[in-house]
Amino acid sequence: MALIGKWWWRFKIETNALWVKVIKSIYGNSGLLDSVGQPHSFMSNSTWLNIIKTGQHIDSLGVNFRSSFIRVIGDGSSTSFWNDAWITDVPLKVKFKRLARLKSNINATVFDRVTCDGHHSSGVWSWTRSPSRRTHAELVELNRMVVAVMLVPDRVDKWSIGGSGKFITKILFDEITSRILPPGANSLETMRNNFVPKKVEIFVWRTKRRRLPVLSKLDKRGIDLHSVRCPLCDDGIETVEHTLILCKDTIDLWNRVCKWWGMNNNTNLSISEAFCGNSPLHSTTLGAKIWQAVKWVCGYLIWKNRNQKVFNNKCWNPLVALNEIQLKTFDWIAKRCKTKKIDWLTWLNDPQSLLSSSS
Repeated sequence: MALIGKWWWRFKIETNALWVKVIKSIYGNSGLLDSVGQPHSFMSNSTWLNIIKTGQHIDSLGVNFRSSFIRVIGDGSSTSFWNDAWITDVPLKVKFKRLARLKSNINATVFDRVTCDGHHSSGVWSWTRSPSRRTHAELVELNRMVVAVMLVPDRVDKWSIGGSGKFITKILFDEITSRILPPGANSLETMRNNFVPKKVEIFVWRTKRRRLPVLSKLDKRGIDLHSVRCPLCDDGIETVEHTLILCKDTIDLWNRVCKWWGMNNNTNLSISEAFCGNSPLHSTTLGAKIWQAVKWVCGYLIWKNRNQKVFNNKCWNPLVALNEIQLKTFDWIAKRCKTKKIDWLTWLNDPQSLLSSSS
């Protein structure tokens, strides 16, 4: 939503861009960004409609997104007097609805409607009929606001957002996140480890949330399956924990990895210990990060092996599986570790010595 919201900003500031001219030629000078409620039905399959709806949806979360776009006046020649939010947080045609119905020129600019002698400003009006009663009360209020406007010759009008003059996607992202995620949700963010590729980090993110498409999950979604038993061992219901931790083939592989690193076999490993913890031994930050990367890659390759079995009916040989883990982890970690040189023989024969490496 934050990235799509940026198109609102781009539409307002990239006035000379071809795509902006196309949008305006189809939907008008405002691009219907000032529309309230459901836009016109002829846009039902429009990409631009999705952008409009996203801005409206962000507002519905309580972010006040659309009202954050403020027109900063220079000479007033490129700001619509009635259609742009420039003197209040909403366009004047919204704030003064009765008065706006009497306007004679819908495209009038601030320069057209405000005169300034250098010290004082006043409104220059053109109505289809003279304001009266309630409309006259609106005109009095509008005149009071216009008096405070000072035009600056030779300075172009520009859009500002939140008073900063810049659109920072991260700020909008944080605002949206704070409203749609429950308290404490950020604690479930992926633990970063730049020793492994992004695809491994994404795998760990999905694992921690139990979002891998194991057979038991697919069955709960109503997908017709031949069986929900583990495709590796056929000795239990396939869950995330079973596939990555409890399957007898998986346990054998974890034990081989622990033996390679000179650690005791751990048959009671949990998802949290495997993918969230660092090292069971006392180690430095760098050593813990290396061991964490090894565990992540081990889990990632176990899942790949599971998919090979399901879709191609191919299985790992336990020794071949360990060799692939050793090769992949060395290839990824040795190339990404900038503070310590890791050689292949040490990696094969004495990887535990890296646990004492300082960062």
